[in-house]
Amino acid sequence: MILEADAAWRFINGYKKLLLEISGENGSKPEQGIVPKLIEARAKLIGQPALLDEAQARLAAKSEAIDPEVLQAVRGVDVREWVYLRDTKVHSIFMDYTTKRAFGVLGLTDRLRDIVGGSGVVVESGLVRYRGRFVCDGLVKSSLWLGPNYKRSFNATFAEWKAEGRFYVKCDAIRVSRLVD
Repeated sequence: MILEADAAWRFINGYKKLLLEISGENGSKPEQGIVPKLIEARAKLIGQPALLDEAQARLAAKSEAIDPEVLQAVRGVDVREWVYLRDTKVHSIFMDYTTKRAFGVLGLTDRLRDIVGGSGVVVESGLVRYRGRFVCDGLVKSSLWLGPNYKRSFNATFAEWKAEGRFYVKCDAIRVSRLVD
């Protein structure tokens, strides 16, 4: 349900450096908490993807390298509202009604249900392709809890999507530049 510790540390370290560089914090202590600042920087990045190359160049000028695998993952971050349906033994199930697909998602260092306090919730978060898997970027915002009838309905829809081959666990099963069609 979570990445190996070394892979998670590499991603978190690189992602945080990039987002702080985009936000202009440059590692100084932000006035607001770190998570809201990272979420704000991620939103800027989504709105202006060129900021990623600019941040990478500024970090390189300071001799701060970003792991190329992390950089590639961040380039493809897909931020949206996901239905976080439930957990299995190996991943969390994220559903996307826009593309009518579901993903088996790993957490970085914590299970998603431990971050948001349960499953059966709509969350805004980023999904990246990292080390061959779909991974939640750990920056979770805006929870909306689902009632029992909605959960049943989403579970039925998930079963349909899975039977139709629209449930993805490994990144190589889906060959598009972003998670969106």
